[in-house]
Amino acid sequence: MNRTRNRQAAALLACGILLQTAAALPVYAADSYIFNDGFDSGDCGWESRGGATVKTTSDNPYSGTGALAVTGRSDSWNGAQKSLESVCTPGESYSFSVCARYESGPQSVIFMLSLSYKDASGTTVYDHLAQEETMAGFYVQLANDSYQVPAGATDLTLYVETKSGSTSFTIDEAVCAEKGTKIDGPKPVKFTLGDVNCDGTVNASDLALAKQYTGKDFPNKTMLRAADVDQSGKVDADDLHWYQKFLTVQLTEYPEPVKPAVEPYEYKPLSYHSFDERVYLSRSSHPGQVIEEHYQGPKGTNTCYVYLPPDYDESKKYNIFYLMHGGGEDERTLFHQDDTMMQNIFDHMIENGELEPLIVVTPTWNQTGADQFYSELRDRLIPYIEDKYSTYAESTSKEDIQASRYHRAYGGFSMGSVSTWGVFLNDLDIIAYYMPLSGEYKVNNLSSQAQAQMITGAIDKAGLQKNEYFIMGATGSNDMAQPQMTPLMNELRKDNHFIETSDLSQGNFFYMVVDGKEHWWGHVRHYIYDILPYFFHEEH
Repeated sequence: MNRTRNRQAAALLACGILLQTAAALPVYAADSYIFNDGFDSGDCGWESRGGATVKTTSDNPYSGTGALAVTGRSDSWNGAQKSLESVCTPGESYSFSVCARYESGPQSVIFMLSLSYKDASGTTVYDHLAQEETMAGFYVQLANDSYQVPAGATDLTLYVETKSGSTSFTIDEAVCAEKGTKIDGPKPVKFTLGDVNCDGTVNASDLALAKQYTGKDFPNKTMLRAADVDQSGKVDADDLHWYQKFLTVQLTEYPEPVKPAVEPYEYKPLSYHSFDERVYLSRSSHPGQVIEEHYQGPKGTNTCYVYLPPDYDESKKYNIFYLMHGGGEDERTLFHQDDTMMQNIFDHMIENGELEPLIVVTPTWNQTGADQFYSELRDRLIPYIEDKYSTYAESTSKEDIQASRYHRAYGGFSMGSVSTWGVFLNDLDIIAYYMPLSGEYKVNNLSSQAQAQMITGAIDKAGLQKNEYFIMGATGSNDMAQPQMTPLMNELRKDNHFIETSDLSQGNFFYMVVDGKEHWWGHVRHYIYDILPYFFHEEH
């Protein structure tokens, strides 16, 4: 059976400025494709994944008359899926392609074509076949022309998701063909500062659009971002002046970005505060989201959870806090137990202006041991998370991870505190802020003096100055870990590597012992509430 489909104009950016068109798919021989789902007359076996709703639509098809709309998503993994159980043979290789698009929301979205399956042990594995970034109103092709379905895999499910966020989207032209089949599709549209209509050049049309919307609401964030050539956060006369000079060849380079004035953080003496638990533990009316993530750990697939703040926007950069559980617990503890529920606390803190929006990751040390987690964190978890979510790391190269260390923090409770000290000893070059809670560094039964010498030795080895690392810890006077933690903190207090104050513009160390509190998350969550707002204000 041969099939040829005429391509229609697929995307029109605001005001009809740019038309995206697509070339025709090649004509396949009868045995060269397995399926070609165009959604002109039905859903072609695609179903809802997670809480999403899928429905065929005549709005904005990539080709033909139909597409599949995916709405009602509450998480990044929610999307559209198709069973490959009776379609593909484990161990064989195939060519896959799906076209995806979104209409509004973030400045850009990264789509992912993924496959879930069960391996020989019955463990569900999630594999990514392809990912591409696009802007609102533009289809992008997710393609892999030589993907091998793992031998022995069962419950094969192909699905489309986003790297983060929950914006609605549309898919069209989902194709599975023989290995090596090249499937034509839309080319990625790249963002260029100044190119308001996204046609690949900066010219008088862009100036006209910038003038048209200056002082008004731009049709979408992409246009606003492109027109803001001095990157001041708004489009005004300065941007129009730059356009005029550029178009008359008086300037050939972009102006230096205008950085908004940042007021120094007003540090107030830190003390224990008991927030109203009836409010802070309840669900916010404007919540963030918690996403389950899977990455390759040192002993197989490992799991963590990622908190994204309300209105998370991939175009913005976020500080990131890695928060570790205690002994006998796991990665679910911080966001799924009644005595923690940290996501609700973070939501209310952000809503009340007590905390800047940030990303929080709750991993587990159960594969490696608490004092050895630093290696998994450095080599596996941080590269995975910060490639997928928008942090201050420009990439996951060693240099970029190091350059963003003042926007990264690590902390933990009990054995999570043990892991915090291990991270301090080994990952100082990539993390600036540390929050040990109710625990010292338990290794080889070292004395407090020996532990302190290891900590100061790591600082000397890293060659850091006093204003380049920060420790803020806490415990309770009745906490079972307090008799061991306090001697270590006292050793650090008297060492010349540390200046004790909660004003981190003047020092780098603070230790709080709260009267009567015991070894329990119900108390520790209050320590996090107190300490976390003090992080991320010192940058070099």
